[in-house]
Amino acid sequence: MASDQRPSYSSIFETVRGVGNLLAPEDFTYYTEIPIDAPESQLVVHLSCMAHYTPHIPVLAQKILQKIGLDCLILGGPENCCGELHKHFKDHDLEKQTVKIAMNGFRRLKPRKVVSICPDCDGVFSAHGVGRMPYQHTNISDLFVEYLDRLKVHMRPVNMRIVTHFHTINAARQRDARNMMTILHAIPSLQILEAEHALGPGIHCQTLHPMPVADQERMFAEARDLGADAVVVPYHSCYRQHCKMQLKYGVAVHHMFNILAMSLTIPFSEPFKEMRLLDNVDAVVEALRPRITQHGYDEKVIRAQITRAIFC
Repeated sequence: MASDQRPSYSSIFETVRGVGNLLAPEDFTYYTEIPIDAPESQLVVHLSCMAHYTPHIPVLAQKILQKIGLDCLILGGPENCCGELHKHFKDHDLEKQTVKIAMNGFRRLKPRKVVSICPDCDGVFSAHGVGRMPYQHTNISDLFVEYLDRLKVHMRPVNMRIVTHFHTINAARQRDARNMMTILHAIPSLQILEAEHALGPGIHCQTLHPMPVADQERMFAEARDLGADAVVVPYHSCYRQHCKMQLKYGVAVHHMFNILAMSLTIPFSEPFKEMRLLDNVDAVVEALRPRITQHGYDEKVIRAQITRAIFC
């Protein structure tokens, strides 16, 4: 991307904040800055920047953990960016500063464990020495596998036929894929279909480096032909990129937390998917107008943000 075409960090992060606020449940709370008198937290969920577009995912993470008796504090917002965005733009000094601020913020809470819901965050934190911190950092799928026996006690059948989408480019993503399969195989009545075209590119499906259109079409055509009810994905980025395919193929897209929540009888809504399936920016703006007014947003500005975030 040429320097004169590069978006500013403020425009990127304000889109995250603006659209995230419109889509988030009214009762969803998280810290952007840790108060001086904040209590220590044994478990911290790091809410990555772009995951604010799919707020039901961190909400479900929290509710699933509560189901098995684990309280967590969610730390998010652009203020707690992992530095991946700065890395992408080759601002390596700013990347180092950003990730240091985030990791030291975790440290102030004196947690036993910090979990990510984003593979980019996993990678950046690992690269910048999170292992030297006095807490363990891991992807949240590791935590769910660790407590799988507790989860199984609450599981109910999910009568659904699914194809699983996954990434295997490195050891960390292979581990996430194994974790997802371990969790899904534990759910009664869930039928996991064998598919040949469900492998995604890179560490996750990204807006800047998406799954090639031909591969995406092949994956959903195969899922449809197999009689799948849904394609299940491991990451919020994959979820955002693939939701629109339901319009063409009639196969739903679910984050793996959705399926787990169904089994645990945790109700949820999917505001990002609901808006994307309207398939029209005007319709989305109309649907969100009450919240646009509530937050006092300029409709012209928020329309551009919705276009970038939901119809990318």
